[in-house]
Amino acid sequence: MIRQLFLFTLLTLSTPLAAQETNPPVEVVYTVDVQEPLSGRVKVTMRVENNRQEYIEITLPRWNPGSYRFQDHYKTVENVTSKEGGTKIAKSTWRIPAKKQGVTITYTVTVPRKRLDSKHFFFEAPSLYMYVVGQKEALYRVKFLLPANWKVATGLKMKRGYYYARDYDTFIDCPTELGRFTLLEFQEDKVLYQLAIDTVGEINEDGLVELCRKIVKGQNALFGPLPFQRYVFLFHFINSWGGRGLEHLNSTNIDLSYNYIKNDIRNAASLISHEYYHLWNVKRIRPAALGPFDYTGMVRTRHLWVCEGLTSYYGDLTLARTGIWDETRYFRHLANEIVTHNNNPDRKVTSVEEASEKIWDNRPHPRVDYYNKGELLGFLLDLKIRKMTQNKKSLDDVMRHLYDRYVVEGGGSIGVGFEGDGILKALNTISGGDFTQFYDRYIKGTEDLPFTETLAEAGLNIQLTVVRTAELTLPLRRLVINNVPPKSAVELAGLRPGDKLVKMNGEEITSGSFRRKQRALKVGEAVQLTFERAGETFDIRVAAGEKENWACTISRMPDASPEQTKLLNSWLDKK
Repeated sequence: MIRQLFLFTLLTLSTPLAAQETNPPVEVVYTVDVQEPLSGRVKVTMRVENNRQEYIEITLPRWNPGSYRFQDHYKTVENVTSKEGGTKIAKSTWRIPAKKQGVTITYTVTVPRKRLDSKHFFFEAPSLYMYVVGQKEALYRVKFLLPANWKVATGLKMKRGYYYARDYDTFIDCPTELGRFTLLEFQEDKVLYQLAIDTVGEINEDGLVELCRKIVKGQNALFGPLPFQRYVFLFHFINSWGGRGLEHLNSTNIDLSYNYIKNDIRNAASLISHEYYHLWNVKRIRPAALGPFDYTGMVRTRHLWVCEGLTSYYGDLTLARTGIWDETRYFRHLANEIVTHNNNPDRKVTSVEEASEKIWDNRPHPRVDYYNKGELLGFLLDLKIRKMTQNKKSLDDVMRHLYDRYVVEGGGSIGVGFEGDGILKALNTISGGDFTQFYDRYIKGTEDLPFTETLAEAGLNIQLTVVRTAELTLPLRRLVINNVPPKSAVELAGLRPGDKLVKMNGEEITSGSFRRKQRALKVGEAVQLTFERAGETFDIRVAAGEKENWACTISRMPDASPEQTKLLNSWLDKK
């Protein structure tokens, strides 16, 4: 489809000038008013220019690319109005009578307190900007009305007070920070990098700049010339636990716990590196389903293990290659990923392709994590390709091949998506071998990953041990049932969300005593459990199942051959 759009553009440019003047292109211009941030609402004015239809339909995306779940942003939209009138025709769609000279629509958006306060407003664009149905290829631009001393940080281009992009897909792929943030900058590989920082406390600014510089320099070397002149990191160091990030074409927004990074900014390294690598993998190298986007429904692909898992692999490998992590820490990280994977019983039930495809579905935990298994697949594939080719080729070459084949040579601004067997073809092309059996067993299939033999061939020693213990497989959180999948054993036992476990074999329990009693059980041992629901109690009998507890260590073989040592040093970019 991108090829067709590109050809259409060429044909349009060859049209006589008079015809172009007769039918000027549709433009959508927004004004975003944030002058009263404490109101909790943002006013948006949307002007559709050069319209040629009797009416237009405007709508908000139901989901954000990179976040595979419905957000249903329409629930935050109020007071959609136009002088020409209008009708809501679906949950997130309005039909507006239109005039040829243009139509103006206004609406307000309610914003969560953590995103909008007296000092800043951060938003991901799909939550704010409605688009004209059938006109995603129009030019979209925006200007902001801001409180005094507020600034703008975004990946959008800027001209004459407006921020713009070539089409809607590109326009909403640029999250925006408005406010009194700190702005840091550095140059690397002829690109301007900007760091917009909103933080609840002081941070090591020089350390953050140097961390980002090492990451971008290390990853840029993998692919060559960069596809932009400016890249923006939008950081929020907040009072919460954990962290998250979301990738974009020339920017990323990253939320991290301030307590996690306040004493050592390097704790942000893994998330930063992961999100930056996405500018190639997902935003450009991608399955065909992931662009151009359909924002109205579920977009499924069996390749999220590539999109996210291989990004996790290269994100963390970058830290080892650049010295942000030493070799021991990186090996410990890989060992922890192996433990996480092996401790998940769903690894023997659900393939990583199936887990990718069904991420939209409400499935019980634990389930195969395509981030986790995808990273381990990248690790194994990299070592296997290096071994097969006497270290002449690697997974680096596979990713470059995908970039050249589907992006550089794909046509359009960001290339085309790869087909269903595109990854297998790339593996075989680069390695000169046949990865079909590997693909069938470990990617399409559910066989345990071949850690021991693959690492041994590369000169790595892996110690994998497992202890099997009894476990009552109940979806409990603080002794309360929190999830009852349909047709599951829990549902068949008559349990419902909210049921509270109060006794075990007739004895009252706490969270601590339940864990102690569970550890004393034997596999298959029957247990009587008493639950409370709406002030009444009832009993069920269950049998203790089996749980695997794995442990893992990884190290270099002390007697590794010169060839194996060379392979490992090349993999970790040690000179």
